[in-house]
Amino acid sequence: MSLPRREPRRPVSFKESLRQFFLGPLIRLLSTMRVRPDTLTMLGWALSLVAAGFFGSGHVRVAGVIMLAAGLFDALDGAVARQSNRISPFGAFLDSTLDRFSESAVFVGIMFFYADSSRPVEVLLTGLAMTFSLLTSYTRARAEGLGYECQVGLLERAGRVVLLSGCAILGILVVGVWAVALGAFVTSFQRILYVRRVTIEHRKDPSS
Repeated sequence: MSLPRREPRRPVSFKESLRQFFLGPLIRLLSTMRVRPDTLTMLGWALSLVAAGFFGSGHVRVAGVIMLAAGLFDALDGAVARQSNRISPFGAFLDSTLDRFSESAVFVGIMFFYADSSRPVEVLLTGLAMTFSLLTSYTRARAEGLGYECQVGLLERAGRVVLLSGCAILGILVVGVWAVALGAFVTSFQRILYVRRVTIEHRKDPSS
């Protein structure tokens, strides 16, 4: 008689390990308090709008701090949903939609700041950073809509938030905008090439 096989455990990613190490206690506390994941999503979105306002008014360092706080809520909502077993299709939809709204608002605030300071090159650069950041997110969403996981690439949303807010706090916002524009550009094409490869492999082996 053969013994039943155990399903192999999926390896925990390095990013997930870091999240559990730094945010694990807070995630468990919020789950115990029965804080709704959608509430965390809305708080992160609201803070992003506040950060956008501070960017637009030229208070760059303050905006960076608030943006970093918004990123914390963005990291918590999905983790709390999983921890408390409150994952829902609408929650995932709301999270993704407000993430795009938040990111766009922040970039518009930065563009306004540079336009008000008569810095057209930086306005153009920020527009490119926003375009490629949204494209990075879209490529993943479109791939997953086709049934392919697409968690590849140099710079995901969390990295963009940390990079841009960190440079803003340090007073080198333009460096952060350059880095995000370049990193998001590279990530977008990494994902395009990845999906091209997996779709070709799927055509060759439809059973996979």
